[in-house]
Amino acid sequence: MKRFHYVLWVCVFLLMCLDYACIGQSEGAKPEKVYRIVYEVRPNEWYVEQAKLWKKEIEKNPKNPEAWYNYYNANRYARFVETIDTKEKKARLEKIIEDMGQAIPGTYEYYLLKFWNSYSLIDVSVLQQAYELAPERVDTYYGFITHYEFTDQEKKLKEFCEKLYKSKDIAPNLVDYNYNVLMSIEKNAILFTNGDNDTYPIWVLQQAKGIREDVTLLNQSIIRAGNEYLERKLKEKGIRIDLGKLPESKEKEFLTELTKTLGEKYPDIPIYFALTVYEKHIESIMDDLYIVGLAYQYSPERIDNLALLKKNLERNLRLDYLKHDWYDDSYLATSLVTHMNLNYIAPMIMLTEHYKASGEDGRAQQWKNFALDLARKAGKEEMVEEIEKKCL
Repeated sequence: MKRFHYVLWVCVFLLMCLDYACIGQSEGAKPEKVYRIVYEVRPNEWYVEQAKLWKKEIEKNPKNPEAWYNYYNANRYARFVETIDTKEKKARLEKIIEDMGQAIPGTYEYYLLKFWNSYSLIDVSVLQQAYELAPERVDTYYGFITHYEFTDQEKKLKEFCEKLYKSKDIAPNLVDYNYNVLMSIEKNAILFTNGDNDTYPIWVLQQAKGIREDVTLLNQSIIRAGNEYLERKLKEKGIRIDLGKLPESKEKEFLTELTKTLGEKYPDIPIYFALTVYEKHIESIMDDLYIVGLAYQYSPERIDNLALLKKNLERNLRLDYLKHDWYDDSYLATSLVTHMNLNYIAPMIMLTEHYKASGEDGRAQQWKNFALDLARKAGKEEMVEEIEKKCL
C-alpha cells in the first residue's frame, strides 16, 4: 500500500482554517488579541469583525500600538486562503503601514509590521530596529532565523534558534510533532517542508538541541527565493545540478522536477516530504510517494513502506504526548496542534489494516483506537465514522 487515499486525513496543516463554524457580527463584541496563524486560526468572519473593532480602538486613540498590531493582523488574515495575493489586499495592508508611520513612528509594532509587510530574506534592517527596541519579544526571532539561514550565517542562526527555544514560544506539542517528522526519515536525507509550523521547530531542534543535524531541510518557499541558496544547500550534500533547466513558471512544477532530477542523478540520497506539504505542490509525483510516518518518502521504485511504518511508529516516534497533555485546554496553539495531529491517522489506519490482515486483532484494535482518539480530540465526528467503516 503506497498511501492512504482519504484526503481529509492528510495535509490538514493550514486548511484547518476552513473547518471552524462561521460566526456573525455579535452585538456588544469586544476587541480580542489577533494572534498570528502559527498560534491559532479563527473563522474569516471573526477576523472581519476584529478588524472593525480594532479600527474603532484606533479612532479612539491613534497612538495605541497594540490596536494597530491587532488591526493589521485582522486585515492580514481576513479571507486568508482566498485572497492573500490580491492587489486589493496588498494595497490595504500597505495603507495600514503608511498610516502607522504617521501615528506611531519609531515603535516596535511599526517596525515589526513594516518588515512583515515587505518581507525580505536579505534586508533585515527594519527588523533590527524592532529588535533593538524590544529584544525580549520573540516575533522578531523568526525573521532573523530565516535571514541567517538564507544568507549562510551559521553562528547567528544557532544563536537565534537557541533564543527561540529558550523563549518557549513554540508550543511543546508542535516541537514533539516535528521531532517525529525527523524520526520518520533516513539518515542524511533531504526533507521538503511547507511553512512556519513544519520548518521553524525543525530548525530549532537541529540548531538548539543538535537533533538530526544530518537532515537537510528545504522549505518549498525559501528555495524559490534564489538559486544561490538552493545551490549552496545541495552542494553541502555533494549535489550539483543545473537549476536553470528546471521550470520556473509554476512552483509545483519546480518542486516536482527538482525531486525527479535529484532522484535520477543522486539515487542514494533519500528524499522526503513532510505530510504538511500541500498536495497541489506534489500531485504529479504522488504515485511515487510512500507514507512512512509523518513524512512521505519519494521513490520511483516500489518500497515496503509498511515495514518502515511499523518501525517508525512502534520504535522511533514519541507518541506519549498524543495521549497525555500536561496543559489545560486554553493554552495557545492547542487547537492548531490538535488538527496537525490528524496527520497521524493515515499511517495508523494503514497499520490497523496490516495487523488485521495478519490476524493480529489486538494490535489492529490498538492502532484503530489511537486513530479514533485523535479524530475525536479534533472534533472530527465524520472522520470517526469513516475510521469505523474502514476498520470493521
